[in-house]
Amino acid sequence: MLNKLNYAKMIFFLLLIKLITIFYRKDNIHRFQKAMMSFIIGFKSNKTSQKLKDFLYPEITHKAWYEPDDYDVLQLVNYTLIKGFEDIENEWLNHLSSNQKVVSLLSASEAYSHLKDEDWQGYQLRFGGKFTQTGLALFPKTVKILHKLEPFLYANGLVELIVMKPSVYIPPHKDDMNTSLTCHLGIKLPENCGLKVGGETRNLKKGNILFFDNSFEHEAWNYSQEERVILLLELYHPELTNIEKILLQFILTV
Repeated sequence: MLNKLNYAKMIFFLLLIKLITIFYRKDNIHRFQKAMMSFIIGFKSNKTSQKLKDFLYPEITHKAWYEPDDYDVLQLVNYTLIKGFEDIENEWLNHLSSNQKVVSLLSASEAYSHLKDEDWQGYQLRFGGKFTQTGLALFPKTVKILHKLEPFLYANGLVELIVMKPSVYIPPHKDDMNTSLTCHLGIKLPENCGLKVGGETRNLKKGNILFFDNSFEHEAWNYSQEERVILLLELYHPELTNIEKILLQFILTV
């Protein structure tokens, strides 16, 4: 993340951005400059840990929940995933019936100290900006569907099948950047499951989609006696220009 950039590199990068604005005056790069400047000021003043809690991008819509009709991109994501839902669900069911063991690349106990690793498992289909060998081998139709959405997938963002075991609660938490939206596609949603973002609770249904901004405080729960399964995608905020996406990808992958 951004705290990996040292101060000298950030200053150099900011000067480079000023040069870029000469050629891309109309692409809202001033928003990136403002965000970086705020981060640099916070980075310099925070002498203890040299970490900044928030990287809040200015002048873009910042709300907890988004509807598919809010943006053409979200309409396209919604349409593509719902159209391909039968293939996505069938590949998941085939995986379950095969009894193949897949080791999660995510550790629930590291993210949430009160959880055991088996309580919350993430099967990553895309990692480091590339689709994983596990995804390509076990979920080829799902990956083919996701390929259609690749221009909208967040740099180094999560794309994964997430299994939440029965009686598991994920406490309130939030991300430190507001430049992405999270998409949940419901694959298996028993009763007594929920997701609260920004103080508002919504219940995801099988074959349906929710979009939200995880820079707002959010929590999730499965109080049923069955597993809850979703496909999660992290998307670029729809209001970002292509140049802004490139710049963000640079600082996210340094």
